[in-house]
Amino acid sequence: MRSLLLSVASLLTSLTILLAGNSLQFVILAIRAEDDGFSLVVIGAMTAGYYTGYALGTLRAPAVVDRIGHIRAFAALSSIISAVVLAHGLLVEPYFWIGLRFVSGLCFAGLATVVESWLNAKATRDVRGQLLAVASIAAILGYAVGPMFATLGETGGLQLFVVASILMSVAIVPVTLTRFSAPYVSGQGTGFERYSLLRLYRETPFGLVGCFVTGLIQGAFLGLGAVIAGRLGLVANSVPAFVTGALLAGALAQYPLGWLSDRWDRRSVVALISLLVGGGALAVAMLLGLVGSPTWVVVLAMAVGGIAAMPIYSIVIAHVNDRLPETSIVPAAATLILSFSIGSAIAGPIASVSIEFYGASGFYLFFGLVLLVFGVYALFRMSRREAPEHATDGGVFAASPVLTPFDTEFDESQLSFAFDEDSDQSSGMP
Repeated sequence: MRSLLLSVASLLTSLTILLAGNSLQFVILAIRAEDDGFSLVVIGAMTAGYYTGYALGTLRAPAVVDRIGHIRAFAALSSIISAVVLAHGLLVEPYFWIGLRFVSGLCFAGLATVVESWLNAKATRDVRGQLLAVASIAAILGYAVGPMFATLGETGGLQLFVVASILMSVAIVPVTLTRFSAPYVSGQGTGFERYSLLRLYRETPFGLVGCFVTGLIQGAFLGLGAVIAGRLGLVANSVPAFVTGALLAGALAQYPLGWLSDRWDRRSVVALISLLVGGGALAVAMLLGLVGSPTWVVVLAMAVGGIAAMPIYSIVIAHVNDRLPETSIVPAAATLILSFSIGSAIAGPIASVSIEFYGASGFYLFFGLVLLVFGVYALFRMSRREAPEHATDGGVFAASPVLTPFDTEFDESQLSFAFDEDSDQSSGMP
């Protein structure tokens, strides 16, 4: 496991920095939109625009990554996102911002394809849950740290947009300087089989529904978490701390759940956490109605939001990679991301309407109902189909239509600096 983590350390470092910039952007946009009088419907439309772009991006991202490679794709897409962040500060106008969020979503679909395919090319089935849990922790830490940069300036100016852009630009450095090989690509941008949502549902119903549900929860929290903090009575300076605290709670839960999912039926772990956190979300909604928002209720709301939004996705993906045969996992990956992004796209409008009618309680009512239904569905799927055996044969299963399994063994020579050797051989770069 240590060798495996070393081989993806640069990728995870870049991912953490990139998502720190993205989460800072989420907070800035939510606070700035409310301060400038944007309605909740418009704020929800901004979230929907982002994830609609994300959904459409999954249709072309695999071909782009297959044509230019993982590292170049990561660098190009991160650069575009960095520029788009700055553009928000040039014109504060709802339709312009919705369009920019759409472009950001397109780019992040490509980045998700790069990261998930790279990780799954390296993972073996017996440690996949743990590796994806570590990757999720890296992502959550990025999301958690980012909002704290909001204390460096006022949301009413361009300064914080510049900070977010700097983070996204710096994120390019580790992955472009890595000495470990990226997964093999054909260079043609063609040759992978497309999966329909219906076909994927037939082969792994739990995986498809799980991605959709985690998209609903995560999209709502990332898009409207800062708004909810304000509705709970927190002042602007405390909003970043609320978002960061929630994401850290999700990070603390991530690895233990990944570890358990490598030993038990992954669906049972998902069912347990969904039912517990769903019940907790409904309890928060009831408490907000009965006692308001004292500090202890705000802390409970913070923890429930983070644990609901973040840890479940990686366990669902690990289950899918266990369930599908090797020949199916490759073309199915983009469809899983598509399912996630569809859920995220509709989450913003639904959650914003719930908040409009019921305040912060409506947000947690939405969380609770979705998670409880999903927990029951996970139990239902367990009764209908046996869990796949956890293989320990070291087989590699790629989870993206842009790659084939390649170079999964750790090479100690990749840590050496033999400058007198041929650069291609010493770096391991394609």
